[in-house]
Amino acid sequence: MGGRLALVVGSECAALPRLGFPGELATELYANLSAAGGWQPATAHRGPVLDPTADELTEAVNDAFAAASEQRATLLIGFVGHGVATAGEDFFLLARDSPPVFPNSRTAFHLTQGIRELLNGSMLDGLIVLIDACESGEGVQGAARRWTDLLTRSSGRMELLVAAGEGPAYAGCFTRTMVETFTGGLPLRGENLLPSDLVEPIGNTCQRQQPQHLSFTSGALSTTAGGDPGLWLVPNAARRRDAITGRPAAGFVDQLTRRLLLTDVIRERLAEIVETGGHRLRAVVGPAGSGKSTLMAMLIRPSLVDGLAIAPEYVTAAVFLTVGSSLESVTVELSAQLSHRVPGFRDAAHVVDESELDVFDIEVQRPLARLRAPGRRITIVFDGMDQLEAGTREHLVRHVAELTRVDEFTHVRVILGVRAGTGVAELPELAHLHRIELLPPSAEDIAAMVLESTRHQLEPTDPQLWVRWIDALLAETPTSFSAETPTFGHSRAVTGGWLLARLLIEVHSSITDEEIAAGVGLETLVLYRVHGASRAVDPDIAVALGPLLAILVAAGAGPVLPMELLESALAQFIVSGSDATLIRDLVVELGVLVTRSRAGTARESLGITHAALLPTLAAEAERLGWESAEANGAIAAAIGIAIESAVANGTQISQQVTEYIRGSGTRHYLEYGDADSAKELLLGLETVRPATNRDMYAAWLPSFTEACGPDHPGTLFVRHQLAFWRGRSGDMRRAVAELDAVLTDELRVLGPDDPRTLTTRLNLTNVRGRHDVAEAAHNPRSLVGLDDTAARAIARAVAELEQLLTDQVRVLGADHPDTLNTRYSLIYWSSESDEPARAAAEYERILHDQTSVLGPDHPDTLNTRHSIAYWHGENGEIPRAIAELERLLADQLRILGPDDPNTLATRHSIAYWHGESGDFDRAIAEFEQLAIDRERILGADHVDTLTTRSNIAANRGGQNMNRARTENEQLLADQERILGSDHPDTRTTRNRILFLQQQLGPDSSESNPSH
Repeated sequence: MGGRLALVVGSECAALPRLGFPGELATELYANLSAAGGWQPATAHRGPVLDPTADELTEAVNDAFAAASEQRATLLIGFVGHGVATAGEDFFLLARDSPPVFPNSRTAFHLTQGIRELLNGSMLDGLIVLIDACESGEGVQGAARRWTDLLTRSSGRMELLVAAGEGPAYAGCFTRTMVETFTGGLPLRGENLLPSDLVEPIGNTCQRQQPQHLSFTSGALSTTAGGDPGLWLVPNAARRRDAITGRPAAGFVDQLTRRLLLTDVIRERLAEIVETGGHRLRAVVGPAGSGKSTLMAMLIRPSLVDGLAIAPEYVTAAVFLTVGSSLESVTVELSAQLSHRVPGFRDAAHVVDESELDVFDIEVQRPLARLRAPGRRITIVFDGMDQLEAGTREHLVRHVAELTRVDEFTHVRVILGVRAGTGVAELPELAHLHRIELLPPSAEDIAAMVLESTRHQLEPTDPQLWVRWIDALLAETPTSFSAETPTFGHSRAVTGGWLLARLLIEVHSSITDEEIAAGVGLETLVLYRVHGASRAVDPDIAVALGPLLAILVAAGAGPVLPMELLESALAQFIVSGSDATLIRDLVVELGVLVTRSRAGTARESLGITHAALLPTLAAEAERLGWESAEANGAIAAAIGIAIESAVANGTQISQQVTEYIRGSGTRHYLEYGDADSAKELLLGLETVRPATNRDMYAAWLPSFTEACGPDHPGTLFVRHQLAFWRGRSGDMRRAVAELDAVLTDELRVLGPDDPRTLTTRLNLTNVRGRHDVAEAAHNPRSLVGLDDTAARAIARAVAELEQLLTDQVRVLGADHPDTLNTRYSLIYWSSESDEPARAAAEYERILHDQTSVLGPDHPDTLNTRHSIAYWHGENGEIPRAIAELERLLADQLRILGPDDPNTLATRHSIAYWHGESGDFDRAIAEFEQLAIDRERILGADHVDTLTTRSNIAANRGGQNMNRARTENEQLLADQERILGSDHPDTRTTRNRILFLQQQLGPDSSESNPSH
């Protein structure tokens, strides 16, 4: 449902002199709207409707309204041609066969009455009407009177733009200028062009016409710019060079830069930012409402500031951070912007690095490092560093420090926006930053902005009274960190600074001089806006205001909550009618309190404009009967519905919803008090990449600790998963220490027989065993000493697993999945290489039990099949091993997918045994394809990728020794860098090179692999 539908009509009138331009201009207008604006045809006819009869014109308009109403879509009606005004407020659009004198509703289209009738009972998600015709001023007057009551009852939104005047349409200047403006854009306007934006260029170009614009919002009539940002025409071509063009933050920047007042302080700070570009890290630090985000927006859109001597390319990429931002979402956003704006970045990003690096390292930092060049500068903006969840902020601060300190990033500059007093700017990791202080606007600045923006509506008897009152409001607003607000990103201010100015512009008509003299407070101003929204809409719609506020407050500041989740969450409170149309009707009325991204599209996201507004709006939602916990529960339920629907239908969740779930889903479950569901969500968000999982749990650990306490089972679970994935990422030493600490706490809190304690024992034994054996392999002692060390590690693992198995059988039973896991691990550690048949038989026994208990498609069952095939191969039964592995691969592709590490491992084993059977060509071909896939999925420096390359080189040795030597030398360099010179795999490669050189002769190479 939803969408944007357009009907464009160009019509001559046979009874009047031929105009010559309606068909041409209607075709151009439709082409621009569809190609640039994404408007779809509103009728079965694709393209403009040209020279229709009166019946055909009426039918086309009726069909367009019916289609848009059925889809609950936004509708645009455009007309180029003849029009005629007959009497008070009666205006007709003339068709080919219309009479030029005394037309009626049967012989022409009565604009005001016809649309009034169609609006009655329609379900449009907004209406835009563009009229380029003679005498259309009557249409404006009629619309103002006849449509207002219907739009009021339906809480509708509409934009009307006409070539106003009492005479001819003058060669279609109105539409020509509109199309030309679409092509060139408007440098001083926002991401998308609104109907109101066209008034000035049309008025300047069409000297004999006066364009007239009316905006209807729930029946409230306005002739000023603004209205619903979702009722836009086409993207603004003048914004193409901005870093955030087409990105989610564009709508937020529109809101920040609307009604911009450039004070001396703002100009000085902008100049300081540019002049201090030699500093690799700059931070704009100021209190809430001082204009930090607006300052960043002006750096992104420098054309808004006369005299600012930078181009839009000055800022290469920008991210406006929120409480819902995750490391993954920040990475995705930066990578998208950098790929679009930095030549070579996309190709550099395809060269993936170490698996132990996180997603930001791989997709942002490594590609940036490869692009260092003399004279190149890449500037990245991070606004709102104080807004992040603690764990995410810790990760991002580390990356910012590396980007601005490490030598390989000397071409990178970072600009931060940080709220004063939150402690972020004082973090030791950021001690090298250049601090730029931004003072909040004065009462005089705010009063000047308010009075200028409302000069036609507001004429205070005493302007100084306003200044004194605003000064008192600013004094009422806490703007810095204090003992009362001891955590990052949680100001108790209602609002302040420029946000106060925007709020005053919207509510000034509700404020009396007596209230100003009495000193009405900030909270009252916010509530004026809320109560005004409630009064402006139909009572049946107003009931949704409370739950809508509660849900938006729960989502947090910034345009963060995807519309599809907001609709679903609101449906938890309202039985019916909680669709995007109702939501947009309400949020337009809330004005400055709500910010929107990609407004009017299927990818729209919404949120409260500023964190300072959250406490007051939360209190108002509670007064209306909607608690914060309920709102968090509603969003959590919406997330669950989205996941269940995707699973049931075999579909993908949209990217923006996926990012929101990853960044905020766990928070909503925790704030709802459902730690178990928060745990399950994190498990469902795990990926095939160990480092990504490690960082996800690290980011959420502080939130679990704060919400649940350090000894809560949920917190212990997150600590366990963090340690587990840390080990899988390669840091086994630290993983062992963390698992040991978790086990100590679980024994104390949960007891020795709790299944979670038993699971931690299993994972600790496995990780410690692998770590100790690997350490033994790195030890450059004699081979006998190495074997003894490894043997002791294996013996310890076997002893611990035997005791664990005894405990699990006693507590859980012999057929419990956890017990089967321990049996599998025990076979793994106790299997002897000289008894492959016995090892295979042991695995076959556990396979029987796993199949019965877990089912044949369970990942553990599949892993055991792999082990059985391996030992059959070791026993000399290579054809049998290959056949078993090929059957296993088919099942893994069906169950796990092609990119699962276990699927890749099976492909590796198949290629290995083909090589062992003497089919070197087939083995090499399979290994080469596997190497490509492992590098893509795991990274070029993952140990599994290196192992695959090693197998390619080993199999190549009997086919092409020169090529094999080259591949081994390249592999050796990477192994020494990643694994170390004493690692067994490194030593194997070095020995293989020596062997190849001996076979090729002393003059075959100048390489020296000994170090």
